[in-house]
Amino acid sequence: MNQRFKFMNIKHTFLSLAVAVATLSSSHAVEVTPESDEAFEARMQWFNDAQFGLFIHYGVYSTLGGEWQGESIRGYAEWIQRWGKITPEEYIPFAATFNPEKLDADLWVKTAKEAGMKYMVITTKHHEGFCLWDSAYTEYDLGEATAFDRDILAELKAACDKYGLKFGTYYSIIDWHHPSQITEKAHNQTPMNDKEGYVTYMKAQLKELIDNYDPAIMWFDGDWVKWWTMDDGVDLYNYLRELSPDMIINNRVAKRKTFKKDYGTPENSTPGAALDHFWEACWTVNHSWGYKESDTKWKDIDTLVQKQIDINTKGGNLLLNIGPYADGSWPQGSTDLLLQMGAWNAAHQDAVWGTKYIDLPQQNWGKVSQSEASTPEQGEIFAYIFNWPKGGALEVNGLQAESIEAFSYAGAPLPSSAGKGALKIDLSEAIQTPQATVLRIKYSGLQQVKAAPSVDLGLKGDELMLQASGAKLKGGTLQLQDNSYIGFWTDPKDSASWTLNVPAPGTYAVKYLYSCAKGYDGSDVLLKVGKQSLSAKVPATKKWEDFQLLEAGTINLNQVGTVEATVGFGENKGKALFNLKAIIFEPISE
Repeated sequence: MNQRFKFMNIKHTFLSLAVAVATLSSSHAVEVTPESDEAFEARMQWFNDAQFGLFIHYGVYSTLGGEWQGESIRGYAEWIQRWGKITPEEYIPFAATFNPEKLDADLWVKTAKEAGMKYMVITTKHHEGFCLWDSAYTEYDLGEATAFDRDILAELKAACDKYGLKFGTYYSIIDWHHPSQITEKAHNQTPMNDKEGYVTYMKAQLKELIDNYDPAIMWFDGDWVKWWTMDDGVDLYNYLRELSPDMIINNRVAKRKTFKKDYGTPENSTPGAALDHFWEACWTVNHSWGYKESDTKWKDIDTLVQKQIDINTKGGNLLLNIGPYADGSWPQGSTDLLLQMGAWNAAHQDAVWGTKYIDLPQQNWGKVSQSEASTPEQGEIFAYIFNWPKGGALEVNGLQAESIEAFSYAGAPLPSSAGKGALKIDLSEAIQTPQATVLRIKYSGLQQVKAAPSVDLGLKGDELMLQASGAKLKGGTLQLQDNSYIGFWTDPKDSASWTLNVPAPGTYAVKYLYSCAKGYDGSDVLLKVGKQSLSAKVPATKKWEDFQLLEAGTINLNQVGTVEATVGFGENKGKALFNLKAIIFEPISE
């Protein structure tokens, strides 16, 4: 064995014919194995009902905690081999120090259950290539590269079965440790010198995970590498569906920009509207996915609860991540936030589960959902108030009814009326509650009122969206209006900035959801993302209230992780820039 990779030894000799790779023809696309709509819906039912899951990033990178040679490395902790420019010779020996001695699977899953989570997904093999199980096909795993002798995946699977959670396994298509992709320094775009051999290796390992742990979800990542094609992904999808017909597979098995089965996976981003397919938005409780010692950017409980509500009311699931310490224990901040979310979920159970999406205009005070059993004749609506309405009067726009009765979540009646185009509730006697105040609105004869025509965003689920409400505003005149758009953009020195999370490198089309009345148009809007910039001229819309899409051009986002995005005036400066609701970064398919 090459001493340079003393822990590796990829054991191709053990591969059976059962996992031999079928040759993919470049002359035609591989087709997804047919499945009826009814069968697909039935397979996805538990996922659709779940609403909330736990994501765990855990591996050799956890031993470094984002620190290398006495310095905190930029970016996510699980990418430290890349960002720290650590050579294989330097990185591989850290596997011997990986010791999850304090990993309490029962406590992990019990805490997830108390948070209200219905499933969990753990990184069984991240980009570093280290496997959290004793694989027959490599020595770079928990069984042979460490002195640890427990099967933590079996323990977690058993705990999930005990507490009624579904168990899922994450597996990266990228492998910085496999001989087909070894370089002196890990990179976003790994090389590939033996694709057939590597795909054979992948299929063998994935079969091991299915045979040994029977995961309900297989969660892929790393699909952005150029050597991994749509045909490769569809072939792998079909292979896994044959091995485990009831298992759910995320869309990153192929090219996430195009492939949407079984569900889409926006990352560090929540779509601005409901999507036409199943989806799950993954976020983390702080900033890094894997444990990072210097990461103190904890989200507060209000942010997390409101994020869950926002995602769930649009028909999606929240997959919330924590990064355990190397020894398998959790940072106290992670535990505290999950238990606080659990307290809110437990106190509002029928407003969290058993609800469905209702297509309404954006409400500037919060979100709306409908009970699963509701019909147009009668039913119940839930209003989730994030921003208390000025004057104490709430309007649910886009609805009218023959009659309504409004109550606090606890059941105290509130004065209400079914006005034309809106349901109106008097909040003067209502009590605000932490995170979100939930109201019940019982109705009969409900009708949705068509709002004025608005722009169709055409969201697919893999866009990155920066919303006005999340901007950091700089300047004397710039203001956030109605918690939905940035206005009064008249001073050329004013700007708005966001932290943009880039989940996959690539080229993105940039679109602004904006308005600009005639006479104020003609300025250049300048977007700066890291060291790149993109300028576009702002045309007029019909009026300030008429929001439209401005297609500004394309920009290359080549690094995974966070970068600052700033918008302001460009070279040509008119009376105003525009009113801005959102910036959309749409990935362009290769």
